[in-house]
Amino acid sequence: IQRYKYAFFYEDISSFKFKLKGNKFVVDEAEPYLSDIIEPITKDSFQLSGFSYGNSKLVYKKLDDSLKNNSADFKLTGNKYIRNFKKWTDTIHFVNESVYTSSGWSMENSELKWERINYNGFDILFTDIYIPFILKKKVGNKIYVTTFDKKKEDYILEEIE
Repeated sequence: IQRYKYAFFYEDISSFKFKLKGNKFVVDEAEPYLSDIIEPITKDSFQLSGFSYGNSKLVYKKLDDSLKNNSADFKLTGNKYIRNFKKWTDTIHFVNESVYTSSGWSMENSELKWERINYNGFDILFTDIYIPFILKKKVGNKIYVTTFDKKKEDYILEEIE
């Protein structure tokens, strides 16, 4: 397992090994109370619960192959995009390979971080503040994205000058 590079606003490029013991996801055998309990929901999803989540549960779903990016490679660095979400608009500027700005969010004295990974054909954008974006395709100046929170939501990031 490899963590999001900028989790919790600090750089952490660590990776770690885990074991499955029955229905437990064990990261540190020395501290078994920190183990997560895996509960299947469907054949394509499961949830984790455990001490570190309190009363919350994390749900993981298998990504459908239709979300794989088939576009030619494109860069985000240096570009600005507008994102409309319901009645709210945000402008995102990817300043360099790890920092972005947002017209709708700021972190006082901290920079907002981002990381883009490609895994098995899935083009995934991790950012501070937002849940991950799955970049599906780029057509002209528009990037079609999907996010998953309680339900699947589709967006368009439109490149602006």
